[in-house]
Amino acid sequence: MEGDIDLTEDIKSLVEPLVSNADAILVKRTDKPEDAGKREQNYLILCDKEDLGKLIGRHGIISDSIRTLLNVSVKNDHKKVRLRFDDFDSFNNGENK
Repeated sequence: MEGDIDLTEDIKSLVEPLVSNADAILVKRTDKPEDAGKREQNYLILCDKEDLGKLIGRHGIISDSIRTLLNVSVKNDHKKVRLRFDDFDSFNNGENK
């Protein structure tokens, strides 16, 4: 199986130009240690509440496009990228799932 790929910086470089406050973007890989080497990679993207809509887009078109770009980039390594978008306020108040 191919080596593990960390896309944290790639994701950050894709989403920063889309938001008003690029300094408030946090990209975190949420896989558990026992999931290392598996096909699926999970990432959480946290941003300001005002920027969340910019990252998701109308009917999810922006978030779907980001997912597509990332999944094409890891296709040869037989990986799949899953993204979750949230704002800091909701995440810190325990509204995350």
